[in-house]
Amino acid sequence: MKRLQTLKRQQRGATLIVVLIMLLIITIVGVMAIRIAMTSLNIATNSQIGQLLMQTGDVPTNLLLNRTTYKDLTSVSSVIGKVISDQKDPLKRGNEYVFCYRPTAALNVSSVLDMTVLIPPLATDPDNTKAAVDSSETNRSGFCDLESDFGSSREAVVTQVAIKFINETEVGAARGKYLDRGTDASADAKSQQGKVDGRVRITATSILPNYSSADLATVQQECIGNGSGVGYINDNTDTGLRTKKTMADCLSDYGIPVNTQIQEIDLKTRFVQVTAPT
Repeated sequence: MKRLQTLKRQQRGATLIVVLIMLLIITIVGVMAIRIAMTSLNIATNSQIGQLLMQTGDVPTNLLLNRTTYKDLTSVSSVIGKVISDQKDPLKRGNEYVFCYRPTAALNVSSVLDMTVLIPPLATDPDNTKAAVDSSETNRSGFCDLESDFGSSREAVVTQVAIKFINETEVGAARGKYLDRGTDASADAKSQQGKVDGRVRITATSILPNYSSADLATVQQECIGNGSGVGYINDNTDTGLRTKKTMADCLSDYGIPVNTQIQEIDLKTRFVQVTAPT
């Protein structure tokens, strides 16, 4: 009887310790599983956001290039036509022509009536210097409103587009690099097929404003601009601007997802043979 009581005293509390150890192991495994699941969810969410922004950024560029005739595209009533026309004035060279992609608005996409002209900072200015509005082009309706100018009824993505004439030549580029083979671009040529009327750069910045907890009115004033203020440039590709802060950089600082797509296009005159030569 005495021996049995001694064994009971030696085994007292062993079951409790084993149960606690098992609970600890289960808790650790559960926490790890939750963390892995959250990481996978964040990766999937970021992938969906990136895909949505990229697809939305393609829309205004494709609309300009694939659904517009060359005549309409280069008309002075369109932004690209205005960009080309303004190159006659040396003071307007290097400016950005900004408009917001508003497919539900009454005006046509890329209309000059819905455009704002920005003057980039000088190369010697600090990198965080904001743009300025051209005093001869006081319209500020080209700035996107982060709370209303959505590109679809989903009210998720806002897309701002900037167009800039390319005045720079590629360093080391061969003469005639941007001309089609067989082009005769001489002054007395009878046919100017392939002659480049102008080269422009289109910068489309897609924004997902509702994904951030920042105050959108503050972001609007600081990064993009409105009726009382001007934000940053959209395109810093040119020499002297490559270190300048852009609108996309400013939005990223506020934790707002953005996607910037840049396309350079050559505006050329092409002749299509419709009848056999005689």
